[in-house]
This record gives sequence, structure tokens and C-alpha cells, in this order.
Amino acid sequence: MKDERIEQAKNKIRSEMAVIILYVAALSFTVKIAVFHMSLMESLTEYLILIFFPIYQFIRMHMMKVSIYSERGNKQSIKNLILTLFILVAAYGAIILGSKKPLSTWHNSILFLIGFIALFVAVFFISNRFNQHRGHMYEKEFDDD
Repeated sequence: MKDERIEQAKNKIRSEMAVIILYVAALSFTVKIAVFHMSLMESLTEYLILIFFPIYQFIRMHMMKVSIYSERGNKQSIKNLILTLFILVAAYGAIILGSKKPLSTWHNSILFLIGFIALFVAVFFISNRFNQHRGHMYEKEFDDD
């Protein structure tokens, strides 16, 4: 017999599993690029997961008319963003400093990291702003009913 509580628990477990898969893909992608110096084509699966996971979430939230924006959540999201970027840069720095290769051989990896961070931050703020706008629109729409 399925009731709402069981469905909610099942959905929570699935969402936790999706987040775990996202983190594992990010770790795998970072290790393949930074440690093993693999090309983007050799880690294409992880890259696609990292790119399409938030895009799918964004599209589905828009389709379901849900906005996750809140002032308190926004401050926490910014703290999480800064912490994530710090960990990413620290990990790359540790890998580069721990290697026996000269710094000039890391040029492409460092440029890739800078580009990835810039794109990541830009998408974060653009989507945050869009969610804020949509959240206000949904409030007005559902308050009028």
C-alpha cells in the first residue's frame, strides 16, 4: 500500500542519490583532468552530468512553477558557492604544488579551471536572479487565485 509519506520518502531518497551522483561525477571529473591529465573527451560522461544536472533541475522547476529562491537561502547559497570554489582552488593548488612537474606544464589546466569557475559563477548568479524574479511572479499568480 502506497501513501503520501512513502512517496515522499522515496522521492527524498532518490534526490539524495542524485546529489551523491553529482558529487561523485564532480570528483571524478576533477581527478581525471587535474591528476591524470585526461582530455575532455575522456571524461565526457562526467562533464555532461555536471552540465545537464542543474539545467534539468532548472527546467523542471520552471515547468512545475516552483522557485527555490529565498533571501536566507540566497545567503546560504553564496556561502556554499564560496566554500566550493575555495575547496576547488585549494585542491588544484595542492595537486600542482605536490607534482614534480614545472608550473608551465599546468598552464592549460589552470586556464580551464579559471574558465570553469567564471562560467560557474556567472550561471549561478544569472539563475539566482531568474529564480528570484520567477518566485515573485509565482507569488503574485498564486496569491491572486
